[in-house]
Amino acid sequence: MTVIAPDAVCTPQGLKIGHTVVVEDGSIIGVDPAGRHPVDVALPGRVLLPGLVNAHSHAFQRAFRGHVQWRAAGSDDFWSWRDRMYAVANGLDPEGVQAVSALAFLEMALAGVTHVGEFHYLHHQADGTPYADPDELAKRVIAAATEVGIRITLLRVAYARGGPGAALRPDQARFADCSPADVLDALARLQPLQSDPRVRLGLAAHSVRALDASWLAALSAWPGVVHAHVSEQPAENEACLAEHGRSPTAVLEHAGLVHDRFTAVHLTWPLQGDVDRLAAAGARVCVCPTTEQDLGDGWLPMEPRLRLPLCVGSDSHARIDLFEEARCLELHGRAVAGRRNVLAPEGEPDGLAHRLLQSASAEGARALGGAGGGIAVGQPADLVAVDLRRTAADGVPPLQAAAFVATPEWVDHVWVAGRAVVVDGAHPRQEEIRRAAAPHLSRAAV
Repeated sequence: MTVIAPDAVCTPQGLKIGHTVVVEDGSIIGVDPAGRHPVDVALPGRVLLPGLVNAHSHAFQRAFRGHVQWRAAGSDDFWSWRDRMYAVANGLDPEGVQAVSALAFLEMALAGVTHVGEFHYLHHQADGTPYADPDELAKRVIAAATEVGIRITLLRVAYARGGPGAALRPDQARFADCSPADVLDALARLQPLQSDPRVRLGLAAHSVRALDASWLAALSAWPGVVHAHVSEQPAENEACLAEHGRSPTAVLEHAGLVHDRFTAVHLTWPLQGDVDRLAAAGARVCVCPTTEQDLGDGWLPMEPRLRLPLCVGSDSHARIDLFEEARCLELHGRAVAGRRNVLAPEGEPDGLAHRLLQSASAEGARALGGAGGGIAVGQPADLVAVDLRRTAADGVPPLQAAAFVATPEWVDHVWVAGRAVVVDGAHPRQEEIRRAAAPHLSRAAV
């Protein structure tokens, strides 16, 4: 049994001052007033939060941070960025995929992330030839998360075409499957990896541009969580309307993929009726504000922001900062609406801060197949301690400090299933992981 004693604990019932969190066998067995148990880990000046959940990640894209934020000449948008991303993707061998993924996951752990949803679409060699083990790269990514010590839901991507009526481009060959059965078979082969309780599997129907209606319908047989890129760009909507006469969300709904296990990633440009469809199904949206800004995608409109459950992801990893992703849900909403406190529950002083922190934790856990119960008895002991002994936190209430001011540098302890992964702001393998990734990062200039 381990007893953790911060100054404050963020629970589903609100902030508790002067309480301890009692952990045994990877689970929380008590949230008790201080003094009931001898303390094992004293954390004065900290607030204890549920572990943060990064619900949408492309870990390999950490390799080109800083190399694609600018372009020397010509216009630059999502599509030109995508071309450069493909060039980096095709330069990574299995060792590189694992090393760069481990670096991304290390950075997440140091930033308070205990669970990542990895939207995994690097499947084959660069020319499309399968590896001897067709699941080589999926296993490498899972191994990277295990190496760091965080949970992973591997969202195994289905990808079949270059767009409506378009064959795959040569630089998309390593993403492709031959049939929906190949995708479902891969998920079946990976099932034994879930014997590690830190590993889960999900399905990612990449997008309506990458999959036609027959593929989408066949993939609806998957019984677990389903994620898809949805209406990220106006051009995606236009192509979908031309092909199907309906929005991407409506196409996914017609195929049987929109349900309470479904997460629409981005939804920056929803069309009429889309929010109604998602709300009726009990689906949610994963918003990735730092990437959406970096790529010029746009901002989530007000209707889905107000009506749908929201979780967050760092996507391309231009930054890995779930505090920023979560606060952008409110701050971008203010810019869109032209007013303040757009997500604040009526009459709850801590309600806005609590809601944003929930988006970065419980809602993400639910999107990845977990219960999302937070710091409560019976829940996994996935915890993050945020150090409020900072000048920037002076005079700021704990939840407001965490939601509106904190940065990853404020994280000093992280537990996953009760196991300490980060202690005093350091991970025991961080230098080793950084060294292993370095040669693969040096190849990323494009």
